[in-house]
Amino acid sequence: MNVILILRIFLTAAGVLFLLGDINAYVRQKLTDTIGLLWAFVSVALILTGVVSVPGAREEEYLVVLLLAVCLLLLILLFKLSKVVSVLSMKNQELAMQVSLLNQENERILHRLGILTDEKKDIVRD
Repeated sequence: MNVILILRIFLTAAGVLFLLGDINAYVRQKLTDTIGLLWAFVSVALILTGVVSVPGAREEEYLVVLLLAVCLLLLILLFKLSKVVSVLSMKNQELAMQVSLLNQENERILHRLGILTDEKKDIVRD
């Protein structure tokens, strides 16, 4: 087996693993919709790159292996970072909703306090 065939199999397997990881993270709500879709496109591109061959292409095999290894390591790092960013984005949105609800409750309490204070002043005047 030549190195190019091994690389193509490796690219296809990496694409399938990224796609499965993307689906798993999306189901567990660790990725937002847009980031999950972006990773799905990257995974499909990896699968297509491994499956579709370019006839007549002759590369330096070891350089391609090194480049592939570096790219895959970067992809793994980017995937982990995008999961973290997605989780933080969802938590930020949830906290913003909670702050909004707390602000509404605070305004309601202050309004009620103002009414009670006005009533107390009216009672003292009488």
